Amino acid sequence: MINKSKKASLLLAATILGTTAGSFLVAPSAHAAIESNVVKNDINWDMPSAPAAPSDVNARAGSEQVVLTWAPIDNAKSYDVRRYNVVNNTYDSVKANETTVLTTGVTDAVYMDTSVTNGQIYGYVVNAVYGDGQVSQMSMPVIATPMELSGNVKDSIVLQYKSGTTAGTNSSVIQPTFNIMNTSGTPVNLSDIRVRYYFNGGKELTAKNFSAGNISFGSRNIEPNFVSLEKTYKQADSYLELLFNAEAGIIRAGDETGPMTFTIQKNQSGTSQDNDYSYNNSSELTEWNKVAVYYQGDLVWGTEPDLNN
Repeated sequence: MINKSKKASLLLAATILGTTAGSFLVAPSAHAAIESNVVKNDINWDMPSAPAAPSDVNARAGSEQVVLTWAPIDNAKSYDVRRYNVVNNTYDSVKANETTVLTTGVTDAVYMDTSVTNGQIYGYVVNAVYGDGQVSQMSMPVIATPMELSGNVKDSIVLQYKSGTTAGTNSSVIQPTFNIMNTSGTPVNLSDIRVRYYFNGGKELTAKNFSAGNISFGSRNIEPNFVSLEKTYKQADSYLELLFNAEAGIIRAGDETGPMTFTIQKNQSGTSQDNDYSYNNSSELTEWNKVAVYYQGDLVWGTEPDLNN
């Protein structure tokens, strides 16, 4: 019987992840074949009487490794981990695909897969096994792309910007378009990137004041956060921070996201964007350093406003 608590398992995972770099759950942009002993899925997905699947399954990719963690299940004897061919990150895709049993008899809620190749996209599911032989349903799938880390990534992210609204116009609408470029030789996880656009009139805005246009990797994979600055400054009282979830995928080496257009609907009208810190009246995509880009928490492109003035 597994008697390790969730805290203990998470501590074990943290120990492993301490030697691991990367980000959670990178979504595929293409089919990735897995060369190993493929077996048919031998678990009945549609058996409601089967015990519940492990929850909170996460995958963290590093260089030539993927670390999986999940919430421990009381009374489970062990866990099985399966890897599958990535088509899309949906439950049905795993049902329709063949899966590879990587390992059985895992007694902690953590597993490291070191049989991976950098740049390939891997999917994983986990199930629990009980002492009486009962097998749980499979977990929801998670996906990850291991990749070699490069020190020059932080020097190789570039943001282009244009505005969809006219300078000097008193409007309640802000409409920036961004294009994030990866000029390095290493793929970049979008989930490691955050973008901040500084402006006035953003206090008390919520996600309902935000919308996204047609984006190549899906607008549902972008999370907007409006943050009010503690003090109101001449060029900004707030910023919009854009976060990308795992399914946004990667920016391949030498590639770009493509144009991403966003609309901010302010609660007040009659204000000009001319004095907004991040605003530029360019109607063509151009490099613009007053939109800040962060990679793994570090500022790697642009400048923040001087909030002391």
